[in-house]
Amino acid sequence: MRPPLWSSLLVLGLSTALQTSATGISPITDIKITACNDDSCSVPGYRKVSQDLNKYSRGSYVHLHFTDQPTPENGSNVLLNPITNIAVLQGQNTEMGPDWERIEGNLNDGNRGPVLTMFIQRDPDDSPIDSVVVKYGYDSHAAIGYDRLPLDLNIGTGGQWVHLYYRKEGYRPPITHIATKACTLPRCSMDDSWTRVNRPILTGTFKRYLYFFYKSVPGERPITSLNLSLRSQQEDDKDDGVPRESIDTGVRFKDSNVYVNYRRGRLGDRKDVLDNIAVELGSNPVPYGWNLASFDHSPEEDIPDWNAQIVYRAGEKALPKVRTLKFKDDGSFKIVQFADIHMATGPNSCYNAPSSMTCTGDINTSEMMERVLEAERPDLVVFTGDNVNGMTSNDAYSTILKYSKPVVERGIPWTIIFGNHDEEGDLSREEMMRSVQDVPFSMAERGPTGISGTGNFVLQIYRRDRRPPRRRQPRRHRHRHRHRRSRFDSQSEDNNEHECDHEEKLDEDMEVFDKEDSRFTLYFLDSGAYSFNLAYPGYDWIKEDQVEWFRQTSQAITSRHPKDKVPNALAFFHIPIPEYALVDVDNDDNDNEGDNEGEDGVRTKNGKMVGDKLEGVSSPSYNSGMFDAIFESKDVRATTAGHDHLNDYCLDHRGIELCFGGGLGYGSYGRSSIYRRSRVFEILKNGDRVDTWKRLDDDELTIVGQQTLFEGSKAHGDSSSSPSSGSQGRPNSDSNQKGQRQRQIDDLLERLRQGSHVVLGGFGGGAM
Repeated sequence: MRPPLWSSLLVLGLSTALQTSATGISPITDIKITACNDDSCSVPGYRKVSQDLNKYSRGSYVHLHFTDQPTPENGSNVLLNPITNIAVLQGQNTEMGPDWERIEGNLNDGNRGPVLTMFIQRDPDDSPIDSVVVKYGYDSHAAIGYDRLPLDLNIGTGGQWVHLYYRKEGYRPPITHIATKACTLPRCSMDDSWTRVNRPILTGTFKRYLYFFYKSVPGERPITSLNLSLRSQQEDDKDDGVPRESIDTGVRFKDSNVYVNYRRGRLGDRKDVLDNIAVELGSNPVPYGWNLASFDHSPEEDIPDWNAQIVYRAGEKALPKVRTLKFKDDGSFKIVQFADIHMATGPNSCYNAPSSMTCTGDINTSEMMERVLEAERPDLVVFTGDNVNGMTSNDAYSTILKYSKPVVERGIPWTIIFGNHDEEGDLSREEMMRSVQDVPFSMAERGPTGISGTGNFVLQIYRRDRRPPRRRQPRRHRHRHRHRRSRFDSQSEDNNEHECDHEEKLDEDMEVFDKEDSRFTLYFLDSGAYSFNLAYPGYDWIKEDQVEWFRQTSQAITSRHPKDKVPNALAFFHIPIPEYALVDVDNDDNDNEGDNEGEDGVRTKNGKMVGDKLEGVSSPSYNSGMFDAIFESKDVRATTAGHDHLNDYCLDHRGIELCFGGGLGYGSYGRSSIYRRSRVFEILKNGDRVDTWKRLDDDELTIVGQQTLFEGSKAHGDSSSSPSSGSQGRPNSDSNQKGQRQRQIDDLLERLRQGSHVVLGGFGGGAM
């Protein structure tokens, strides 16, 4: 029997889930506080923020829960407006203005600290909050774009420092004051009127930690530019009689001090004024709509190499519009899967690279992606987990910009799912998803807040209509309607002509398809990371509520079509479900290193597998019934996973093709005797047929493993074709335990090699 919650959630969220061009960004409409004796508290329909607000304080387990659903107020038909501001004050009877709402609960429940009361505001004239996260430690930071409440949410308890961060979409007040402060320790602050930039620009030296601070004061002139130099520019470069202002940071480089120089605009200016400042590690791309604060110097001057760069936003810049996914005129649509790229913030190291190549870490991974993109020219790119190599990504936001650059530069729509390593860096799934949504051409969505995981969503591909395209505008007018840039770097000056032509084509494309005529569905599910259930140690699994979400979403989509015209579908997740291991025993732990010329051959006795199985399948030890739901659905014909870098086969299990993408990244394990690879799916005949193959990272970018996965509508047999696993809610079978255990040991060793501290719950069962 389905939980009663699902009927309301489906009605509220399904229309949004089925919009292929949706931004995936929903404002938060409500927050609740729970206090329990253990960590099991939950609120139906709300997403739990996993961090305990009473960490190490010996009080109750206190958690925040939020939802982005249009929640009815007190059972009425009046829907709640989005939350626009959050505040926390000390005291049980404290009050704020009449337009503030008190949230029931004490954030310090059960300990000796003062009562902490949370308030929220719903101002229709203010920008809504679309994300909240909790971080531990005084020196904690969130992704670029998040603001921090200044009050420690564990104050007076002797427990861990706990801070709430929130993200507001839209207008931010202009910055009017900038300051720097150098401290001997990272515990560096100014009074609460100042906002500290997410991380220091200078760290790890005896010269102290250098932080930036900023604030907005009404009635003060806004700041319009920012740069660094080895001298004060206060008297130089006057513009309209307004000189630059300078701050001596007190940090010396060789024989000079480092200065921050900036210029103010006119009172009341709102255009081209600074409204956000951040520090980005590495020399990766600058976030879209942001600017790099240059280090001005003469050619003969040396400048500090801090492995960091200051970026600032001068007003909000709308992201390019992402075109709706649709088939070409010949009825084809191509998807490239990039699995397990394992990118780092810095250059990264190479593991198990072929001895014949010179490997330089992420450079080789990026070059492989670029070669595949040029050869295949896909309509969609899917990064299927372990995109960020957490142990080597101390700035995951910067890593996201780095791995998405080859796709974004080409203007290709793209999306992601998370793996077990993405969250091992400095950002949570929530922050990374929100960061991905800030990158051009991203189609990723957070998904329903009321179910497990981050990134459970649907995209649909539509058939073109045969209506003639709309009449082109004369070139002299088209520049007024630019929506997207074809290059990643928003400061590029050499692509304006290409941008006009590209925008012209997109305008046509948006007119020549019928949005009601969907012909193919793509499901994306978050398979988690590691199990916290001691009864089922190892890797995580797609939870039962996600399985139910898939069932109902699939039913809602397929019910809109006649039985003989139900669109086919493909599902993406990172950790393979247990049925991936149902391969001939003779192939388990195959010592064959792989014949790159012979991978088109079938590797099982029954002829139902194409590709290589060169390691044990690392599926979870618990079977939540995802395959049963897929088998029973009317649309999903194939799935594809990542996780196992040396497995790249497609296995036909009871008519469902279970595929692996094959490991691509050089920043994690492989085998020196085989090439990294990427899988391609080509959907033909407006969704009626799907072919697949792999590209090898050799000199010729060789194609291997070509096959037709399926053709025609999904057919259901009689009861004899029912799923054979019968394992919903049961432990996984023992047939793959040897390979799974070895893969978990390899994964553990890899994490330890990269400096990870692992809490074990069985091999591979620890969480960071």
